[in-house]
Amino acid sequence: MKTLLLGIAVLATTLGAQAETKTISTRTVNLPVDISQAKVVKTNAGYGTTFLVKILVPALAEETLMNHRNDGESAPCLATYGTDNLDAVIGNKPGVETVAFKIELKKETSLEDNGTCSVILVEEVSAEIRGFLFEHYRSSVLPDRVAEDCK
Repeated sequence: MKTLLLGIAVLATTLGAQAETKTISTRTVNLPVDISQAKVVKTNAGYGTTFLVKILVPALAEETLMNHRNDGESAPCLATYGTDNLDAVIGNKPGVETVAFKIELKKETSLEDNGTCSVILVEEVSAEIRGFLFEHYRSSVLPDRVAEDCK
């Protein structure tokens, strides 16, 4: 998702649109995470044909604005690109740990050629769990606004 949003911003800039990203809020919450085969999974749910190591964090639903539960998952989740091996995350030490999650809410605006201001709300969630960066992004396109709102 991050790559997609970056691509949109680059394309908009290339086509002459003015794009800007503003951070609305950043906060950190500490949540319990079950680091075991029950909640650390290798799946392609939400990622097409790409299988990723993901961690399911039920308590995350209470802390986020957007739905971070991918289709087919039993809880909100984050994925890592740092490994494709479940044992690298779980090891021989399964258990529940308290993990700090960074939750960022951003507003991305782009001045369009037709004189409107397009707005996308993005929520980014990330956490380092046993040395691996886990992350998840959601976005929502908001109604267009007048061009002056892009300033």
